[in-house]
Amino acid sequence: MEQIPVVQNVVCGAVEQVGGARPAAPDPQAMGAHVAAGGSPFDLVQPPAWFSYSSFDTFERCPRQYAFRCLCRLPAEQARPAADFGTAAHGAFEAFTRERRERHARGEPPPSRADLELCFETAWARTSLAAEADAETWRWRAEPMLDHFWAAESAASAASADRAGTLGEELRFRLNLPLDPATMVTVSGFIDRIDRLVSGAAELIDYKTGHAGPPEEAESSLQLSIYALACRDALNLGRPERVTLYFVEQGARVSAERTDAALDGLRTGLATRARQIRGSDFAPAPSSRACGWCDFAAMCPMSASY
Repeated sequence: MEQIPVVQNVVCGAVEQVGGARPAAPDPQAMGAHVAAGGSPFDLVQPPAWFSYSSFDTFERCPRQYAFRCLCRLPAEQARPAADFGTAAHGAFEAFTRERRERHARGEPPPSRADLELCFETAWARTSLAAEADAETWRWRAEPMLDHFWAAESAASAASADRAGTLGEELRFRLNLPLDPATMVTVSGFIDRIDRLVSGAAELIDYKTGHAGPPEEAESSLQLSIYALACRDALNLGRPERVTLYFVEQGARVSAERTDAALDGLRTGLATRARQIRGSDFAPAPSSRACGWCDFAAMCPMSASY
C-alpha cells in the first residue's frame, strides 16, 4: 500500500512555497476607532486572495456575513455544539484510520472497536462539548455513530472488493488560480480522507454528521467538486474515480463521479466567483437562512426582520 507520510511531505512542502502566509487580521482597536469616526470596517482590509469552499458558500448566503467572518475575521459570538460534535467525529475517524494504516505498515493487527472509542474520547476532550448542559445527550448520540462507522469499516476491510486502503486523512491543498496576468488567488482546504481503490484511482471521502442527504447531493456538491479539482491539480493524485459523502451517523454513503471537462469548467467558475467577491461591496442579503445562523446579526440592522 502507498504510504501517506511520503505524500504529505511532498504536498505540504510544495504548497508552502507557492501559497505564502495569509495576511494578518485587522487590528481591533484600529478598526473600532475607524468605525467610530464614521468609516467602514471594510476600508481596512485588502481584497481577498484566499478562498475556500466555506467562504464561497458564506458569500453566496450573505456577502456581509462573508466580510465580517472572512475579511475582518471577527470572532464568533455563539457556541456551536453541533459543530463541536462534528469536529469530534472528524478527529476520531482521522485518528482511527491513520492508526490502522500505520499498524498495517508495521505488520500489526488493526485497531479495535475499543481503539475507535478511545479516538473519539480524545477528540471529544479537545472540544467544549463536555461543558455543555446537554453533554450527555451529545455523548449518547455518538455511540450509534461509532457503531455504524466500525461496522462499515470492518466490512470494507473484510471484503476488500474495490478498496486497496486509505492514502491519507485531512490532506491539505492549495489550488492557485490566476485571475489576470498580475493577480493570483488561492483556494485552500482539507480533504477528510482519500482512499486508494483497487483500480489505482482515488476516492475522496467527506464525513458529514447530521441527517443523511439524498443521493443526488454528491452529484451537485460544490465542496466535492473543489476537492476533486484539488486532487487532480494540486495533490497530483489524478482525477478521482468517485467522490463520496459519508453520513456517519447513519452509516450511509452517496457517491458520484467528476469528469475532466467538469473540473476544467470548475476552474473557470471558481475564478469568476473570486472576481465577484473581490469586486463586491459586501451588501447584506437578509434571509431566514442567513440571519438565523449568523454570528454577527447584532452588528447588522438588516437582520432585525429575521
